Amino acid sequence: MNTTTIMSEQLTEDTIMIDPGGQLDNSNAHILSEAIARAQASGFKYIIIDMKRLEFISSAGVGSILGSVELLREVNGDIILCNASENIMYVLSVLDLTEYLTIRSSRIEAEELCGVRE
Repeated sequence: MNTTTIMSEQLTEDTIMIDPGGQLDNSNAHILSEAIARAQASGFKYIIIDMKRLEFISSAGVGSILGSVELLREVNGDIILCNASENIMYVLSVLDLTEYLTIRSSRIEAEELCGVRE
């Protein structure tokens, strides 16, 4: 499996889901940043980042997410992380980001937050 493949899926007119793959580090964090920027430019208010396949995240990977959170919140949107493993949650906790970022345990919960599911 190619761990640098970043996939996306439009869920509603204002919500998109992005799957960053198996690792998010210096080699591919820019690809996630570009995917987030394209989603913002296309008018998506909510970006769900489904971390189900993510096994490793570096500071560059975290930075690719943090760089866009405030821009989305300014338009009453957000980046929602879901399905983060214990290892990923540990990294976010060490960086003191668990309170700042919007994190849900499952994709269903993330979709409910964005109004995709009732």
